[in-house]
Amino acid sequence: MTWQKAIGQEKVKEIFQRAITENRIAHAYCLWGNEGTGKEAISIEFAKTVNCLNPVIIGKSIQYCGNCSSCKSSYHLQHPNISLVFAVPTGKGTDSKSDSSTMKLDDSQIDEISKQIRFKSEDYYHKIAITGGNQIRINSIREIKRNLSMSASVNGRRVIIVCRADEMTSESANAFLKTLEEPQEKITIILTTSRKEMILPTILSRCQLIHCPPLGEADLKNYLMSYKGFAEIDASMSAAFAQGSVTRALSFLDDGTKQLRESAVQILRTSLKRKNYRLELTQGIDELVKTKDKRKIENFLNLIILWLRDVWTIVKTESDGNLINIDQRDILIKFAENFGDKDIPSAIIMIETAIQQLKQNVQPGMLMLNLFNEMRNLFYSE
Repeated sequence: MTWQKAIGQEKVKEIFQRAITENRIAHAYCLWGNEGTGKEAISIEFAKTVNCLNPVIIGKSIQYCGNCSSCKSSYHLQHPNISLVFAVPTGKGTDSKSDSSTMKLDDSQIDEISKQIRFKSEDYYHKIAITGGNQIRINSIREIKRNLSMSASVNGRRVIIVCRADEMTSESANAFLKTLEEPQEKITIILTTSRKEMILPTILSRCQLIHCPPLGEADLKNYLMSYKGFAEIDASMSAAFAQGSVTRALSFLDDGTKQLRESAVQILRTSLKRKNYRLELTQGIDELVKTKDKRKIENFLNLIILWLRDVWTIVKTESDGNLINIDQRDILIKFAENFGDKDIPSAIIMIETAIQQLKQNVQPGMLMLNLFNEMRNLFYSE
């Protein structure tokens, strides 16, 4: 398998690799899809490959060697032919056309940018986010134009990767359009975005559009275990929840997966006690919602969905071979014995509906209390 630092996305890799081996590289691409699907990872792997001095070609597949001088400088994202463009702070002073995007930044901001690029070189799924950097401003685009007007310092193909291109201001987008209207030999510009609709149609029309679909659970699980060092149980739960996004998977794990799951299962079981459950249920919900962290509440609800799906797996297959919460096997089996004849799929739909309502700014405390009361009525209905 080639381009191993970009997980999954085999069809997208094939498009790029065929373009390289058949000498059909486009002037500009736009990789679009949900956040965390590897758009920037593939862009970097492409840039490394087209600049490798000794690429390995097998049929239509091509891989950078990893050993030549070009690959070694690419490894740290320091290759002169590879440029990343992303939102940076405005800095102090007034803009002039000759200013670079970093000229007016202080030492701490420059240091932060250097650290972020280093983090990106170590993990292509790291999201570069600079404090105070909310937009890609026109000076960044002017800097691209100046650099492209100069002769390349080394052989190879210059690749400009515009990360989250939808963050361009109107002014910078219009300036960028002029750059796209003047294609140059051995220069490729790659835009990445999870909000394609926010980019000017005139820019998109000058790019080859490539969709990066959600990643598979197996790919996500392997990434979390191999590259991030998470335990299998945490990786399995996160991959199942993440909807094909590395970003969602990592945010899920950041919330303390096991502790949050224990709280979720405890509240579910409390809500289904025969009697004397109301006070404990209300206290459990209050403890969760007082943080006012909607992402954590959403993760909490998704954990219950995964847990109930495991219960349903036991009920339907009479097996525990495919459980996500395998460390909860005995508790899941006991729950299945008590409630396996109930309409668990409808309970899951209730929770999914609650998640959508949460996103619509419904008051979390009341939402959660109503949800667990509705599930209780479902499970105890005759």
